[in-house]
Amino acid sequence: MLTEYRQRFTQFQSELSREEYLFNSGQKERPETAHIYAENSDLFSRSAIDELQKSLAETGESRETDREAISRLIAFAIEGSLSGRVRELSAEIAAYEAQATIRWQDQTLSFHEALNLPVSEANAQRRRDLLARLGEVIRGAQDLRAERLERLHEAAHDFNGQNYLALYSELRGADYERLATQLTAFLSATESRYVTVLSFILPRDAGVSIDSATRADIGYLQRLPRFDEYFPRWRLREVYEETFRGLGLRTWQQANITIDDAPRPRKQPRPFCAPIQIPDDIRLVIGPGNGWHDYPMFLHEAGHAQHFAWTSRQLFPEFRWTGDFAVTETWAFLLQFLLLDEKWLMEMLGFYESSEFRHTLAAHRLMFARRYAAKLIYEVELHAEKLTGTAGARYAELLTDAVRVKYDETEHLRDLDDGFYSANYLRALAFEAQLREYLKSRYGTRWWASRKAGEMLVDLWNTGLRYSAERLAAMIGLGELSFDWLAEELMQQVKFKQ
Repeated sequence: MLTEYRQRFTQFQSELSREEYLFNSGQKERPETAHIYAENSDLFSRSAIDELQKSLAETGESRETDREAISRLIAFAIEGSLSGRVRELSAEIAAYEAQATIRWQDQTLSFHEALNLPVSEANAQRRRDLLARLGEVIRGAQDLRAERLERLHEAAHDFNGQNYLALYSELRGADYERLATQLTAFLSATESRYVTVLSFILPRDAGVSIDSATRADIGYLQRLPRFDEYFPRWRLREVYEETFRGLGLRTWQQANITIDDAPRPRKQPRPFCAPIQIPDDIRLVIGPGNGWHDYPMFLHEAGHAQHFAWTSRQLFPEFRWTGDFAVTETWAFLLQFLLLDEKWLMEMLGFYESSEFRHTLAAHRLMFARRYAAKLIYEVELHAEKLTGTAGARYAELLTDAVRVKYDETEHLRDLDDGFYSANYLRALAFEAQLREYLKSRYGTRWWASRKAGEMLVDLWNTGLRYSAERLAAMIGLGELSFDWLAEELMQQVKFKQ
């Protein structure tokens, strides 16, 4: 039973990833995934879950790796079952948003086109007006989202007789409530310094004060077109190749990574990574262009691509496709945050006077961490079913307090990721900060130019998703993941220098 299940599990993951790649790369008008789920629905059936649990019970305690592998398949099947309970609602919400339009400056725009407009809109009042129009569309699907959430909670109760939070804590082996407590302390520790730097960059980069700033201003705040000239589009692939050459990796010889940089009208603007078959067919996709933002986004996805491409094919497929996604996000952040490295910017891009850029980027990184900390605290309370009738107000309160710009209730159901994915980003931020310091101490401040560092990374990438972020950090010798460490680094990076 296990052999057949693993084969079909692998085929399902590969087919789904291929379909999403074709759609997001602009080669298909819409993703055709319904038949993939329909043909594989028995993978998520109660009988399949019972069979997997029987296999686990029959596997001796001494066979730790086998037991962990089967537990991964059980988690995959249960999560797939939950998703199946809301698949029709998810499709209805997606179809509604795909068909929705707004009128803006004598134009009729699709909802998805309009989502990107606040990033380039210099006038603060127009940004607010635009967000209000978008909010009207979002509220149009609020009842559907509320029903979807209710069904997820009901499905969780069916599996373990407890709530969604308890189920995912069991499936992931994670203590989300403890993490929320740690993040509350993180928010407190970084509050004063964050407010100081935000009070400075908001008027400079978004033309608004911290007292008047709203959710509508964040995209424009982070646009920073004055830095585009230092990050020419034509250098992107060269920088990618040169960075990995320094680590001893010849990316141009990696037959299992295909870089898709072909222009297509429907291609999504953000770079992304699509693992079609791990480790043999990884697609690294470059979008149509977003100025300097292309560099951190592409390097982030390159971190994912290298991780998947170096994953050992000797691992059980469940250790290649599923597990603790904080691990792969760590490799992505490690590459992305090279843009905070003064020496890397000088050597790769000839960007010598980069202090303002690095300080601003560090402020955005702190904003990201604080926003996701608030999101996770909200999700823990929501999925513990503590927010009946108050979820919208609590979302607005937590996000406003953390980001220090005004949020309202509009996105309290849309701004949710199934399965507590926000926890993966946050734990990856902590892991990456400690790992980067370790690489510097062992291989020098220019660790990204060390072949020995590259060999170490390949050894770690080889383990795929076999280990959790916490266990991998312990194996390296980093100790426990520390949000105190992360807070201290972030506060030093955003320290205002006159």
